[in-house]
Amino acid sequence: MTTDTTSHVDHAEIKMGQVLTIIISTIALLLQDPLPLMLLGVVFLLSGTVRVLSPFSMFYRWLIQPVGIMTSDYRLDNIQPHKFGQLVGALTIAISLMFMQLGYPMTGWGIVVVLIILTVISYAGWCIGCFMYYQLNRIGLGGFFKHAPTDKSKIMGMRPGKKQNQN
Repeated sequence: MTTDTTSHVDHAEIKMGQVLTIIISTIALLLQDPLPLMLLGVVFLLSGTVRVLSPFSMFYRWLIQPVGIMTSDYRLDNIQPHKFGQLVGALTIAISLMFMQLGYPMTGWGIVVVLIILTVISYAGWCIGCFMYYQLNRIGLGGFFKHAPTDKSKIMGMRPGKKQNQN
């Protein structure tokens, strides 16, 4: 693990994004409207590539945190697995929308249900995108996948423990 890129990541910001993902995906599912999914896909793409432009991050930093709706939860972590998870989410939405466009709406909406379930699980503390990232690191992929988990006492993909919190 390279410690120079390990930093404190605000997990409250990540949880707020998970809540918004659940809400937006559920609204799209209930209304059977792909437009909210398209917007969510763009948010995921921005969050995974240019995090400072992420609408969820801006919403958290400019409104949620200053108003005191959520307090920061900084933990020693790597942001890259979370960014990778956002890219996995963008790909999941793209696949869902593709099935809808190809005339398989039940399959597309089924994928949305899986996205909602996995986001709820992520909110509870285990992220499939982070797990995939760490598995790719474990098999020796370098580059973007160079970071090992910061909390070795946790299962790969689990939120790091608070004991590592130094803020």
